[in-house]
Parts: sequence; C-alpha cells; structure tokens
Amino acid sequence: MYTIMSKLPPKEFARTNVLSSKLRCTRSVCPRLSFNGVEVCKCNKTSLHQHTGRFIHEVNAILQKHHGMVIETLEVRIDFVHSILIHHLNNWVSFALSARTKNLTLDLKPAKWLSWNYIDKYVFPFELLDNERISHLQQMQLSFVTLKPSSQYRGFPNLKKLHLQLVHASAKDIGHVLSHCCNLEWLCIDRCNLNDELVVNGPLTHLFYLRIDRCSLTKVEFHAVNLATFVYDGSFLPVGLRHSLKLQSANIKLDEGVFHHVIISLLKGLPNVQNLTLRIGFLHLEKQWLRDNPLKFSRLKNLQLFMFIYGRDVENILCSVSILRSMPFIEDLEVHFTGNHWHWLADVGPRRKDFGGQYCKYDHLKNLWITGFKGARGQLEFLLHVVENAPALEVLTVDTHQRAGTEHWPKGSEPRFKEAKEMAVTSLSTIIPQTVDLHVI
Repeated sequence: MYTIMSKLPPKEFARTNVLSSKLRCTRSVCPRLSFNGVEVCKCNKTSLHQHTGRFIHEVNAILQKHHGMVIETLEVRIDFVHSILIHHLNNWVSFALSARTKNLTLDLKPAKWLSWNYIDKYVFPFELLDNERISHLQQMQLSFVTLKPSSQYRGFPNLKKLHLQLVHASAKDIGHVLSHCCNLEWLCIDRCNLNDELVVNGPLTHLFYLRIDRCSLTKVEFHAVNLATFVYDGSFLPVGLRHSLKLQSANIKLDEGVFHHVIISLLKGLPNVQNLTLRIGFLHLEKQWLRDNPLKFSRLKNLQLFMFIYGRDVENILCSVSILRSMPFIEDLEVHFTGNHWHWLADVGPRRKDFGGQYCKYDHLKNLWITGFKGARGQLEFLLHVVENAPALEVLTVDTHQRAGTEHWPKGSEPRFKEAKEMAVTSLSTIIPQTVDLHVI
C-alpha cells in the first residue's frame, strides 16, 4: 500500500486518503514531496513573487513533519526573486541530503526570467555536500542556479540523470562537475549561456543520452564510448564525439551554416552515427563536390536532410548530393525542401552530367522520399542522379507539397503543384525500373 500510494500525483494522493483511515496513515510517510509555488499559494505565475513568504512557511511546515524520514523525491518550484529564499533553499537541500533523497529538483526560474541578471541566481551549496550524504542522489534538475564547485568537490558518485537549465556557470566549471559524475547516463544542458568550449575530459562510460540546447558554445567534446543519442540545437560549432562508437541517433539543428563545412565537421565529429537528422536554418550552398574527401560515415544508414533553400542558392541545389558520397551504406534517405515560392520550376544551376566521371553508386539505398519538390532544375537533377545510381531502390516517393516548416504564399498566388508533378513523372518514366514502387504526389 505504501508503494502504491507513493506513486500517485499529489491531487490523487489527497483524494485517495479520504477513502479510509487505513489509507490516511500513509499520509505521514509519503516519500515524494513536490512543492509548486503556483499550487501551494493558489495563485498565477505572474503574481507568485508576492507569496514567497507563504510558500516558505508551507514548505518548512511539511518538511518538519517528515524530519528523520527517507524521502525519495523532493521538488521545489518557485520563482527566485527574493534573497530571503537563499537561506531556506540551503536548508531544503540539506534536508534532501539528510533524507537520502534520490531525485532532487530546484526549478527557480521566474515568470519573466529573461529580464533577470545572472547575479540574481541561487548559488548551489556545494559546501553542504559530503561523500556519504551525496551518494544517494540519482537524479537532479537545476534551473536558474549558479554553479561554482568548491575545491573540495569530488563529484556525484551515483548521479544518473542531470538536467541543467538556465544555469550560470563557466564551461570549465560545468566540465569539472561532469567529469566527476562517473555514472551519469542522461544529460541535458538547456539555455546555459557558456560562451566557451565545453570539453569534458573525464570518461563518461555510462552516458547514453546527451542533449545541448541554445548554450552559445564554441566547441563540444565528450569522451562517451556508449553514447546512443545526441541532440543539438544552436549555432554551428565543432562537435567531438569520435569515441562514441555506438552512436545510434544524432539530431542536429543549426541556426546557419555553409553546407559542405557542416558536413566535413560532422564527418570528423560523428563518424559512427547510424541515423542522422540535419536541419540548417539559413543554409548556404556552394559549388563544392567533396570529391576527394577521404572521410566517411562508416555506419550511417538513415538520413533526414532538411534543405532550407533561399535566394541565389537555388542554383546550387544539386551540389548537396555530394553528401551521399560520404555515406557508402545509406539505406533510407529523406530530403525535405523548403524555400521561396519563386524557386518553383527554376531552370538554373548545374546538371548532373557536370559530375563527369565522379559518379558513385548507392548500392544499399532502398527508400527515397523527397518533399517540397517544385520542379527546380537542381531538385530534378538531384532526384534523377540518385535514382540512376541506386540499383537496390525499392520505394520512391516524390511529394510536391511542403512537409517541413511553413511557406508563406504571396497574396493571389497558388502553388503550382501540377507542373512539378508532371515533370517528375515524365522524367522518371524513362529511367526508373519497374520493380520500384513509385509515388508522385
């Protein structure tokens, strides 16, 4: 009964306690304590800062009742807008350590956190940590705090999951913290303005999930041999995950980048990835074929490529096909085109014959899906080049509709899907084998 009750959310826990006196006895031994300022003070997020004193009183009263008990989870969600919170937050962290808490959450971001300077963040009390009490922590979420590990810091020996959000710290300090989390399995660093290289020298042999979002980094390098998933959203930068031999999935979203520079960087940093999703917001295409590049994605089988084509780059669409030369074992290819309306049926740019004798075969490619096909020469040449050099192709889908992002049609203009569709059907009819399942939408 104790275990079942401990898994209920607070509202259901309270309702269930009404059923019988036998169930009510579990109220005093609940191992999960979650304090949300909005719920505790019964107010909205924007006015929560006016109720800080009440929140402190309520939390202290409940923690006093649980003194000496083992608390599996402690969550505190309150706007950090008053310095009066510092003393109490330190006490609550100390309580969590004494209560052998496994899961600790400090979510302190204000409703209008963009207007608050770093100086207003709560400094996490590393001085309260000791080897015995810290050993129980397995999961931790820190939001709107400052990390300044002391010289006595020896790491979180059993921490498996760590989420850092809006944290103020130097990249060196975060790297130092992570280097001493030897059992870390899951890591997310979200909107931490680091402005530096994040290099973690210590081996994270248990890390299987890594996500980095909007952190203003200049370099990312981890020694994580068992990493399975990598997610990145931000500006273009070197990524060093060469030791991640078991990398199954990488989802890369870049604000801007020159296409062939991005590809070379990924070849150097993620050579062992199996499934790759690549988005570049402001994509710059140059006439670079990467003909003599010795680097290869040695295990890549699935590629999702989002091509945001703008301006004169429509002339260089075909150049993007050079990425396939570095993927000898590609099986599934998705290319989602997005661009300006006047790119439809554009008859500009090189043709596939310009490759000369540099053609390569995609012997393992079975499925090809292209969306946003508007009949531009580069799109058509890209399509025909791949089909002509994919002897194992089984399914081909060409979709003239926009499937990625939102395209804004000028007033009075209608998408000319019909012409693009007819062009695809006519061009493919003479080269596609009868064994291929063809769909033109």
